Amino acid sequence: MYTLNLFKHAFPLTTAHADKTQTLQRWSSPPVVDSLHRTQGARPLFLLHDGPPYANGALHLGHAVNKGLKDSVVKFKRLQGYFAPYVPGFDCHGLPVELEVERLGHAKDDPPAFVAACRSYAQSQVELQTAQFRELGVAADWDQPYLTMAPRFEAGAAQVFQSLPGAVTRLRPVHWCPACASSLAEAEVEYQTKTGDSLVVLFPVAGANNLFLDVWTTTPYTLPANKAVAYNPTLSYVAAADGPRTRVRLRQPGDEALPDFELAGLMVVSPYTQDTVPVLPADFVSRAGTGLVHMAPAFGTDDFRVCEQHGLAVEQYLDARGRFVVPGMEGMDLAQARAHVLERVAPLVVALSTLEHEYPHCWRHKTPVFFRASQEWFLDLAETRQHALRALDAVTFVPASGRERLTSMLAGRGAWCVSRNRLWGTPLVDPANPDDLRLAARVATEGVEAWQSEGPRRTLDVWFDSGVTHQLVLMQRYGRTADVYLEGSDQHRGWFQSSLLTCAAAGGGAPYKQVVTHGFVVDGTGQKFSKSSKNYQPLDQMLKTLSPDVLRLWTLQQDFTRELKFSGEALALTQERFRKLRNTMRFCLQNLQDFDWTAPPLAHPLDRVQVTLLRKLGADVCQAADRYDFAAAVSHLLRYAESASSDYFPAVKDSLYCDQPDAPRRRQVQHVLGLLVRTLVRLLTPVLAFSCEEVFQYLKTAGAEQADSVLLATLADVRLPAFDDEAASLAAYEEAVEVKGALHRWVESNRDDRVKGPAQVEVMLSRTVANRLGAFADVLGAADVRQEDAMDDGAQASFQPTAWRACPCCRRHAQSVPDGGGLCNRCVDVQGALSLQ
Repeated sequence: MYTLNLFKHAFPLTTAHADKTQTLQRWSSPPVVDSLHRTQGARPLFLLHDGPPYANGALHLGHAVNKGLKDSVVKFKRLQGYFAPYVPGFDCHGLPVELEVERLGHAKDDPPAFVAACRSYAQSQVELQTAQFRELGVAADWDQPYLTMAPRFEAGAAQVFQSLPGAVTRLRPVHWCPACASSLAEAEVEYQTKTGDSLVVLFPVAGANNLFLDVWTTTPYTLPANKAVAYNPTLSYVAAADGPRTRVRLRQPGDEALPDFELAGLMVVSPYTQDTVPVLPADFVSRAGTGLVHMAPAFGTDDFRVCEQHGLAVEQYLDARGRFVVPGMEGMDLAQARAHVLERVAPLVVALSTLEHEYPHCWRHKTPVFFRASQEWFLDLAETRQHALRALDAVTFVPASGRERLTSMLAGRGAWCVSRNRLWGTPLVDPANPDDLRLAARVATEGVEAWQSEGPRRTLDVWFDSGVTHQLVLMQRYGRTADVYLEGSDQHRGWFQSSLLTCAAAGGGAPYKQVVTHGFVVDGTGQKFSKSSKNYQPLDQMLKTLSPDVLRLWTLQQDFTRELKFSGEALALTQERFRKLRNTMRFCLQNLQDFDWTAPPLAHPLDRVQVTLLRKLGADVCQAADRYDFAAAVSHLLRYAESASSDYFPAVKDSLYCDQPDAPRRRQVQHVLGLLVRTLVRLLTPVLAFSCEEVFQYLKTAGAEQADSVLLATLADVRLPAFDDEAASLAAYEEAVEVKGALHRWVESNRDDRVKGPAQVEVMLSRTVANRLGAFADVLGAADVRQEDAMDDGAQASFQPTAWRACPCCRRHAQSVPDGGGLCNRCVDVQGALSLQ
């Protein structure tokens, strides 16, 4: 038999990375953590700020998408020489933890004990989620995360609130969930379709006989709180006869003969209370209903705003559980109040029907909420909102539509209710209350337990907690705010907004330079993943059979700004691509096992072109990553792997396998393979974190790398030389690849006993083309490539079967193979030399 340079390697084609212990220990070693997250040195700083997930429950695929994208952002930046620390955060306060602790049997009648139970539970969830995030390959500073339940953070957030201008306490309507027995933030409210009332009730005009306004409402139970009627002065109203009554309403077709009815300054009698109330202009009134709207400032923010401008007081009608507290209606819930009110005003009801409309629901309980007048703390956003909107002019959004989404949500906000009737949260300190100040002074060392030690006290909205992390985390650790916030698209109404408002309220600009949003995970039918839909699979179960690298690749190969589809077909395609990328690196590892990692000069044009392509790959991938176009970055990597595997590797296999081990040409090829795998292992680290650490450790053992981990490697570590005439060489190489494609198509259409593959075919080219492609003849994989003087320069390549025999050693069809069989001249020399060693 013959001696060939064929090697096997322990690096497998595919793996589930079931045992991650050694890799995770390496990533958490002090030198690696210090270099990644704590010591900047001379490197430029890039800050991604991690929006905190709730410390409540195991992770799901959405978490994998979110943290995988963030981890990839900082890893791509590190490749380019940035100091890009990743400080993970956890949102530990709020209702989700309270509900779970109550479910576990802890009662709220002992506030300090309940708070202590919340802290213990939240800490267990932080530890659970941390372990699972690490299993995903997220290389963050897990030993020094930020926790909103840390006593110093709780005290700091409380102090930030006290320092903000515009913080006021007042009785005004807020979204209220009776199941939570608390006010809700905007981000805790979601809108669902609900069938409700559409009621038209007559309001008698004070001092007039049989003159009424047609007033519309969708909440009959709020009529006892009526303080005014609203109209839009830009609309036209008429008074039309209806039997003995005259009714004022919007002008309709057929009313051309009726004059405009003037509503300004009118007073009417409220049908439930019999109080005389004013008719007021209001910009929120539309043509919906009758164009005349009942206003109850205790039950709506628009109503409150307009009534406040006219000095109309607001009163409290409901308790924390949504039951009326006013005389004559004590103890009634909303349904009972509706029936009571309709019975009382029945003589004046002229229309009652149903209406489907979007209605606010509690995001936790999925039940309808209502507006309730409550004594709460607010941040007045009148000036802050405008400052925040101006600050967004300097912010880049990915996708660009995020700007309009955030600005439209900000434009309508008049105040932010920041107080909560909950035990487990950051203290809401009234600067004018000595007891509040006394207890708050203990929070930095004792935590919120001190705040609740003398009975229940209010806490801050959890969105305020996370909203001030730009100050309490980034400013304290790094002295500036973030380059980028990256979260799900729902955070336009959540963290993006709360962070911007707290920063703007303090007189600063936006706390971020870029806002990047991703879509949600859906199944193959487009249905959102959820437990109720039965398409949900816990992440820890998925990772028993899937490598985290597969999930990372699945995420990054898509346009993540849209919905991310997860299906069997998508997973199969991803796993095939996973194998392709690993196989590309495995080919290099296999053929570098006898390489001494010296750097011979690269003389062959084919090798030079491959280095040129590598350098272009690095630039293309980094440019795409800088745009957050990870799908393009992955596409570049996949195309390069496919090109190298189908064009370069086959072209150099003969030299790798059949030349003498130390032949100059073979060593040049090995040098290129070394550059190739060292470049790929870096560019793929943000995508295939565990696979690249595997490859890197093989390279380190071979002496090719010195760093402790691939996470510390940068593109600058790999010197990719530049050459003269790179553009011309690259064009000739690409032309050779095109001719190769034509050759393969010819073979497929001419297969017979003589022709089974390109190695049995001779290629004829014109003189000019042959001279241009001569250095790249090996790309074709043909028996021979020769010039034909008779061919025009513009003629297509022609093909014919060769009469040459195949060498049994190198398998090439060569003219030097004897008719009676034997080796080609090259293999005779190589095998003879090897036999003498």
